[in-house]
Parts: sequence; structure tokens; C-alpha cells
Amino acid sequence: MPELRALWEAAASVTDPEIPVLSVVDLGIVRDIRVDGEEVVAVMTPTYSGCPAMDVISRELEAALRRAGAAKVRVEKVYWPAWTTDWISERGRVALREYGIAP
Repeated sequence: MPELRALWEAAASVTDPEIPVLSVVDLGIVRDIRVDGEEVVAVMTPTYSGCPAMDVISRELEAALRRAGAAKVRVEKVYWPAWTTDWISERGRVALREYGIAP
């Protein structure tokens, strides 16, 4: 089983398909990554409940975690508490400003 640090780094390699300069970790939608027995569990909160990119992001996140060495991966979607721009990292805020979007 890979270390948590490596799993977070793998998750940070996944970009938002709508804003490709921003990782899903810096966007703040990846809320947690944990090891539960033999399984890696990634917890995500969409930016809004009907976000059409969540299926793509889930598949890409699962693939990234598998490439990092996780044999079994489960991606959970959690809707409460609702996502907020407060969860965007400072690096994410800089990337958004440089991309022309004000967080």
C-alpha cells in the first residue's frame, strides 16, 4: 500500500476538466484520502450537486491512485457540507487568477 503522501500527490495530478490549470486537490473537492484495510478511499465534494464533471473526475482520480500503487480504490461523493470557495488552496487561487478567473 502506498503512503498517504504519495496518494495525495497522485490526486493532485488530476486536473479539473473545466479549468485544466487547477488540480482537484487545489480546487478543494478532494476532501480526504484514507486507507481502509486493503482499500484506498478518496472522498470528494462536487462544486455543486449537479456538476457534470464529477464522473470524469472520479474515473481520473481512481486511475491516478491506482498508478500510485493502490490496488483497490473507492471514490465516495459527499454532499454535506457543501463545497465552498474557502476550500480552494492558495496555490489554486493563484492559478485561477493567472487563468483569468477570480476565485
